[in-house]
Amino acid sequence: MSSTFFVNPRSNPELRSLYEIILLPQQRQLHEYFTDVMAVLSQHFSVGYSALMLRDSHRESLSVEGLYGVSRDAHPLLYSIRKGAIGQVLDSSRPLVIQALSQEPFYDEMTRGSKQVEMIRPPLLCIPLVAESESIGVINITSLYGPRDEFTEDFQFLSILSAVLAPVVKNHLKKGEEASQRSEKEKTRSAYLDELLNEKLAEVLNKIDPYVESNAKMNLFDDIIAVVERILIKTALERVDYVQVSAAQLLGINRNTLRKKIKDLKIKTPRHQSSL
Repeated sequence: MSSTFFVNPRSNPELRSLYEIILLPQQRQLHEYFTDVMAVLSQHFSVGYSALMLRDSHRESLSVEGLYGVSRDAHPLLYSIRKGAIGQVLDSSRPLVIQALSQEPFYDEMTRGSKQVEMIRPPLLCIPLVAESESIGVINITSLYGPRDEFTEDFQFLSILSAVLAPVVKNHLKKGEEASQRSEKEKTRSAYLDELLNEKLAEVLNKIDPYVESNAKMNLFDDIIAVVERILIKTALERVDYVQVSAAQLLGINRNTLRKKIKDLKIKTPRHQSSL
């Protein structure tokens, strides 16, 4: 890269684009953030196409999480880690050049029938994304400085860009994993509750004579709901030493709702603690 790379930041497109990218909001969806990054680059360089591909360790594959310059409809979205130049970049954490799309398995099928391939003009530069000493993915992108025999300048600048983007991408991945773990826990808890309630309510219903219940015109549904609510609220109150704020939080309901339920269901609480 030219010797003026770290001189005159106002007139230097590399420094200007990095500065603008650092200021981008990172709370958006990952694909939106990636599009914003590429939009900034395109204001300073000729960016025709780029793809953000992240490692899925469970499937031993890469998935496309961001695209710029083409739509997702006719673009491959999943790729085996062990194939082609992209796999080599992941293993070595060093950038490589994809000289022809037909020679890279990820793009080979796309070159046979998609009009969008015209927007992807090789050579493509494959840049590793490394966070916390781990290769988490790659960015495929057209040359920023146009056709040339060597890509030293591209690799130097894009390696710096990758170092800026990698922590942001890693943070998005962590949030996604945490959300997935919470979802799995909620599913497990829900399945356990379903199984437990199904068993206990089946026992209750089997002990009830439907003929007697019908003639007595008793509201079985409301009675069972009231019993379940009373048991839940009493157990929650006992567990938190009758602190109503804590009981409401445990049950996931509003404190005023809890108070009303306690009154309606005639649940007795210790006088010195009932107002807490």
